[in-house]
Amino acid sequence: MELDLWSFDKVDLNSGTEDMPNNILRKQADILEEKTERCIYGKVKNISIKSPVAKEETGYSIATKFELVVPALDNYTYTLFIMYSNPEKNYPLSITVGSAMEDDLENFNPNYECKNKEEFIDALRAILSSEAVKEVVKTLYTKASF
Repeated sequence: MELDLWSFDKVDLNSGTEDMPNNILRKQADILEEKTERCIYGKVKNISIKSPVAKEETGYSIATKFELVVPALDNYTYTLFIMYSNPEKNYPLSITVGSAMEDDLENFNPNYECKNKEEFIDALRAILSSEAVKEVVKTLYTKASF
């Protein structure tokens, strides 16, 4: 018999993860797809921050882009926001809206800083329910379903 000293199995790894930031983002991406009749879908994409200077500037080593993708517009992609975090922890995390990752890494000035799930949900609600985001989604939906 093989000596297994780990105190978990695969089932343990998947239980209780629905409240983790990346899974919350994936769920919101699924909801967007349903609401737009699959004209627009959300893409959650992790990118490693490799530059030591950028890691020091931001305090984070991973960026997670939340992108809107429109297949009918030749897979047009629009970055809605970027979440910055560390891979081994859920919180703290920071979110920038309306900026490119390159700009963020040179001059990090997040719109939201979240220390826990409640602050993250509040920030996400503010972003996703904003008039600016509603206008972007409406415009993309109209162009995609034309």
